[in-house]
Amino acid sequence: MEKRQIKPESTFKMFEILGGLWITGCVKTAAELNIADSLAEGPKAISLLAKQTQSDEIQLYRIMRALSSVGIFEESEHKTFALNDLGAALQTNVPGTAKDFVLTIMKEHFPVYGDLTYAVQTGKIPFEHIHGIELWSYYKKHPEAGENFGRGMTGMSGMELNGIMKNYDFTPYKRIVDVGGGNGVMIYTILNAAPDSSGIIFDESNVIEKTIPLIPEHLKERCSVAIGSFFEKVPAGADLYTMKWIIHDWSDEECIQILKVCYEAMPKGAKLLIIDAVIPDDSLNKPHIAKLLDIVMMACLTGKERSLNEFKALIEKAGLRFNRLINIGTEAKSIVECEK
Repeated sequence: MEKRQIKPESTFKMFEILGGLWITGCVKTAAELNIADSLAEGPKAISLLAKQTQSDEIQLYRIMRALSSVGIFEESEHKTFALNDLGAALQTNVPGTAKDFVLTIMKEHFPVYGDLTYAVQTGKIPFEHIHGIELWSYYKKHPEAGENFGRGMTGMSGMELNGIMKNYDFTPYKRIVDVGGGNGVMIYTILNAAPDSSGIIFDESNVIEKTIPLIPEHLKERCSVAIGSFFEKVPAGADLYTMKWIIHDWSDEECIQILKVCYEAMPKGAKLLIIDAVIPDDSLNKPHIAKLLDIVMMACLTGKERSLNEFKALIEKAGLRFNRLINIGTEAKSIVECEK
């Protein structure tokens, strides 16, 4: 059979796609050297940036030139660089920062993306193949990396929390449990918008021990914590349960188990919000961020990103009723509302 002829523009397009890897390497370097924090003080010549970051001036310039060429930072005459909106997303400890997530993806996660063939041919998880340990155990064994991962998730939450609050009214619910609530950013945001509500952050002990000191002073009377595994038991009797970026971490069988545990804890009429990316059922050949996030799941965990029909199947098997899909203005998250 005669093979299809390759067009030169197709070869160049593939070359451009590979360029994303090279730029990502530059982004990692900028994050590790705290370049955005330095430029937040004002524009700086490459010589000063190199001195502040203890870097080789010539090599650092090559990194900064490449980043500026794709809109990350801004170069002006005399090799001077300034912070712009995109570069600002790499600042440290600023709401909405992507810095910690960048370091997670480019450190412990990075080698697994070169091992996707292993996943395809074996059905197993590249992260475990590369590191010899599953993801959550890795973070317990390497708590510093685990804390950075947690900060990364918090930083990425900034792109959807506003959308969640604008598109869902939490005020009718008096007792809310955030299942797998991590450091509590989700529940704090909800309680600030719903002053008559109380909330519980539910997670494992190694997470909760770091969450307790983070509870804002003005919320301590309305916000408590609970420790356990959502595969076994969650706090009972709430009228709303939320799970943000939880279900996509697990296989269908594991998800059904988690949802059944929630079902057992829920009074009749209580609602559960699954906050995850939802792949449109009619998205054939169309780009969608969840199709890329799904590769992260394949590389690192037993989970996957799902279509609405796939979510409905899980919900039904757990005994819950699907109510509605709520778009929040970003492809990275939607709200799947279900009810007991």
